[in-house]
Amino acid sequence: MAKERIIPPDWELRIKWNVKLFRAINNKRNKFLDKFYKYYFRLGKSYTLPVFLPFFYIYGKWEALLHLTVSLLITGILMPALKYTFRHQRPSKLLEDVYLLEPVGFKSFPSADAAYAFTLLGVILFYGSWWIILLFIIYALLIAFGRVYMGAHFPIDVLVGSIIGLLSGVAGYYLKGILIANISF
Repeated sequence: MAKERIIPPDWELRIKWNVKLFRAINNKRNKFLDKFYKYYFRLGKSYTLPVFLPFFYIYGKWEALLHLTVSLLITGILMPALKYTFRHQRPSKLLEDVYLLEPVGFKSFPSADAAYAFTLLGVILFYGSWWIILLFIIYALLIAFGRVYMGAHFPIDVLVGSIIGLLSGVAGYYLKGILIANISF
């Protein structure tokens, strides 16, 4: 006997603003944005971490790198756990006429790319100067917008992923403090 789902598979479609905002962003095509996101979306993937590490070391030395590691571990545990819990399909599986600009797999809710970008932002907030923080805000917002523009996520996926990322950055700060206080050299 099949196990009944507690969370309906189309729950994101029942949130009207979620679908309307998805359509408003995904259906408006722009040649520049199509080309831009063809490459930029890769900066939301965790394999780009080496690109960002120098910023954290320059602004916060080893303490920032420890903070980043702890925060990314939190995000890295939460994202798959939530994806497997909700098991929500991508917009292209649930809606017609979705402009999908990248191959997608796994599950949709929440957006791991948005969570990654906002985790980086959440950590740099504790160490960076105002202009580097502004740079990371722009980076994270472009990643978040791009996930919907490219047809990979609904807006609520990105919103929840972004919140999780920021909260992971804050939680990582406090956990880093506990680690430093309890490690004897």
